[in-house]
Amino acid sequence: MSDATTDTTIHDLGYRRYEGAREGVRGAWRALFGQGFRAMFGLGRPLKSKAVPAFVLAATMLPCLATLAASSATKGQLPIMYGNLIESQLILFVLFAAAQAPEVMSHDQQHRVLPLMLTREVTRDVYASARLAAVLCALLVVCAAPLLLLYVGEIGIAADPASAFTTMGTKAGPVLLQATLTAWVIGAIGAAMASMTARRAYATASVIGVFLVAAAVSIGLDDLAGVSADVARFIDPLRSLHTMALILFGEKNRAMELVPPPPLWMFALLAVALGALGVLATFWRVRRVRV
Repeated sequence: MSDATTDTTIHDLGYRRYEGAREGVRGAWRALFGQGFRAMFGLGRPLKSKAVPAFVLAATMLPCLATLAASSATKGQLPIMYGNLIESQLILFVLFAAAQAPEVMSHDQQHRVLPLMLTREVTRDVYASARLAAVLCALLVVCAAPLLLLYVGEIGIAADPASAFTTMGTKAGPVLLQATLTAWVIGAIGAAMASMTARRAYATASVIGVFLVAAAVSIGLDDLAGVSADVARFIDPLRSLHTMALILFGEKNRAMELVPPPPLWMFALLAVALGALGVLATFWRVRRVRV
C-alpha cells in the first residue's frame, strides 16, 4: 500500500448527521413534490417570488366577486356567466405557468443541482413525475379557485341558499371538469416548455410563445377561405378551452350561434391529448438532460 494511501485522513466538517428514518423513493418523491408546489407560489422565497402568484389570484378572483356583487344587487336578474369570465382568465393562467414553472423545471438545471437530486433512489422518471405533479397541482389550485368562488357565491347570494344548493348540483361537475382540464393542458405544456432550457428567461418566453403562436395561427386560419372554423378552433388550446367552458355551462357566444361547435367530447379529448403530449415531452427532456 502506498504512502499516499496510508496517510489519508477523513476530516469531520461539522455537517449535521441525518439520524431519522430512511423513507426511500416515496419520501424523496414527496419532498420533491412539496418543494416544487411551494415554489410555484413563492412560499419560503423572497417577496418578489410571490408577486406573480398573488397578482394572478387577485386578477382572477376580483372579477368573480364583482360579478357576484352585481348579480346580488340585481336580485339574480344579471346572470352569472362562467364561460365569459373564463375567457379573460385563461391568459392569466398561462402567465402563472410561464412565470412559475421555470422555478420548478429550469431552476435545478440552471444551478446544476440535478446530480445531487438524481441519487441512487431518485431516478429521472421519479424526479420528472414529482416536479410535473407539483406544476399540475399548483395550476389546478389557481384554475379551480375562481370557478369555486363563483359556484359557492352563486349559492350564497340566492334568496333561498338551501334550495339553490340542490339545484346547483348540476354545475359541480362542469366546474371540476373545466378546472381539471384547464390545469392539465396549461400545466403540462408549461412544464414541458420550461424543462427545455436551463435559463429562466428563455423558459418563460417559450411558454408564452407557444400559446401566442397557436393563437396567431388559429386567427390566421379563420381568415382563410375553405378552412373549417372547427380546425381553426382546435389549433388554439386557449380557444378550445373557452369553447369547452361555454358548452359545459350551457352558454353561447355570437360565433357559436352562427356556426355550432363540435360536441363536448371532442374538446375534452383534445385537452387530454394536449396534456398527454406535454407530459411525454417533459419526461423525454428530463431523461436526456445532462447532469
